[in-house]
Amino acid sequence: MKKIKQYIIIIAVNFICQNIFAQRDIIYKVDTTQIRCRILKTTADKYEYAFTDSALKIFTTKILKSLVDSVKYNYYDSNLVQNKIFNKKIKRPAEEAITAVQKNWLFTFSIGLNLGNILEFNSPSGSDKKSLSGTASVDLGLNYTKESSRLAITNELHWLFSLQKSGLTSGAHIQRISDDINTLHDFSIAIGKTKKWNFNLIAKTATSVFTIYNGDYFKDINLLGKSQAFLSPYDVTISPGIKWQPGKYLRISMSPYSFNLYGVKNQQVSTTGVFITDVDASGNYKKFLFKRLGAEVNFWYDRRLKTWLEMQYRLGISSNYFEKIAKNGLLDGLFITKIKLVKNLYLTHRAELKGDFSSTPFKPYYNQSVLLSFSKSF
Repeated sequence: MKKIKQYIIIIAVNFICQNIFAQRDIIYKVDTTQIRCRILKTTADKYEYAFTDSALKIFTTKILKSLVDSVKYNYYDSNLVQNKIFNKKIKRPAEEAITAVQKNWLFTFSIGLNLGNILEFNSPSGSDKKSLSGTASVDLGLNYTKESSRLAITNELHWLFSLQKSGLTSGAHIQRISDDINTLHDFSIAIGKTKKWNFNLIAKTATSVFTIYNGDYFKDINLLGKSQAFLSPYDVTISPGIKWQPGKYLRISMSPYSFNLYGVKNQQVSTTGVFITDVDASGNYKKFLFKRLGAEVNFWYDRRLKTWLEMQYRLGISSNYFEKIAKNGLLDGLFITKIKLVKNLYLTHRAELKGDFSSTPFKPYYNQSVLLSFSKSF
């Protein structure tokens, strides 16, 4: 009878160990990384969990709920290691062990491609159509977050490049459709421990990469000179303000004052008077403008559903109250939706929305593209 009781106690202890430290749970972080663990305790703002390192040593640590997208209990059917490992004494994790699981710096990389062709002969609706087109996109991100630090940094680069060839003959030259490279930089300091309110500084830039000649050609076919080049024009907007994070996915930045730096570096592009029409005292077109934009609000929404859907939406609205309230300002939006096909391979939908509130009537510009993209986080 005594031996039976001992066996029952041993079985109970083993059962408890397996269910406490079985590492059958999974944590999905907002930075798209995953943690296999056993969740031990949940508080209002943190998860406490246990995990093993590469040497099969057991550690416990905590993670803020603001860094967690979702959790799933009993996701794995079996234990990660042999049961006997869970009978050892649990040690507090060393700093390097926590760093290996929770990265402070996250680098994301995504490249997309879309090729198109139209070939139509003897069409009953009109003339023959022969064209080739291609679109490529590059999206980079370098973000910094740390549980014990109030500092957070967001750096993004988005480049969309498209070209076309309207015919299949040698006389049909390649033309540019779009060549837009935009960056976003956000530096914020949390006001309280919850990190819902932050002081922040936003810098947004826009320019093109390739030199383009009149007619959107890559060569000076019309002999009319350059029409656009790298940093010609360039656009920089600086917006200090306050950022509010009501939840894990939405960020709202409000800037009571923002200003714009706009210029043209290339002299040939400047003399066309296309981008800057103001002239200096000598009668030459100016190469630099400083403009006060007034108030600006930015909406950022980042969400990842399981492992198959990712959303990255950016929308900025500015109003130049120095001139006329609500009648001058800009609308700028970028919406990226990625659907996972297989590992690191996605179907990506990109949409751009731009507008100038001073235009009458107001007609915002909308552009979308669907690409097959490769995406990975480091």
